[in-house]
Amino acid sequence: MKFDPDIIRCIEIVDAGPAHRPTHASSLLVWYAKPGKGVKRVLELGSGIGTVSFALAKIYDVEVVGIEKERELYEKAVKGIYLNQLEGKVSFVNASVKEVSFEPESFDMVVSNPPHHTKVKSKHPLKASTRSLERTDIQAFVQATFRFLKNGGTAVYVLSPENFVEWLEEFVSHRLEPKRMCFVHGKIEKVATLVLLRLRKNGKRGLIVDPPVILS
Repeated sequence: MKFDPDIIRCIEIVDAGPAHRPTHASSLLVWYAKPGKGVKRVLELGSGIGTVSFALAKIYDVEVVGIEKERELYEKAVKGIYLNQLEGKVSFVNASVKEVSFEPESFDMVVSNPPHHTKVKSKHPLKASTRSLERTDIQAFVQATFRFLKNGGTAVYVLSPENFVEWLEEFVSHRLEPKRMCFVHGKIEKVATLVLLRLRKNGKRGLIVDPPVILS
């Protein structure tokens, strides 16, 4: 299936300023996370203003719960539920990934576009909080994914090559087996700028590398 950069044009969001507008990463995650027929309930870790959650619910007709630690972004996401007429289909929880609590194995799929940057942090407090990454954050995201994902369920992440190995090590140690991978390149960049990854909880070994996406 070819990537459609306009895949999230079907949703409305509450403006949170230039630092928190939808990016290619959001569109790519919605595209690569296309759920199978058995997926009814999806958890998004780090849902921001709700872009991915709304798009998943609208396009794929699934129930989505988003987790967002920043109160400002959470409140805008809640307003977006009504803008998109998704009452009863999308909900949000204002909590960090480390704190949130659901019944174990209560979701068919977990998706995330986590913070990507470990080397350079923004001077803007909210931007630094939502886009900067520590090793403990990687552990928290992976632990939550494993805990809340049903056995045999699928997790889908969009990651930076900068810290991809650290994520991969953590996934494998938590029995989240990489099953499909796709590299994303800018039009003029020779190296990949993002990595899309689908994993299966307690899955068997075997990885498919999909054709790369070249962003226009």
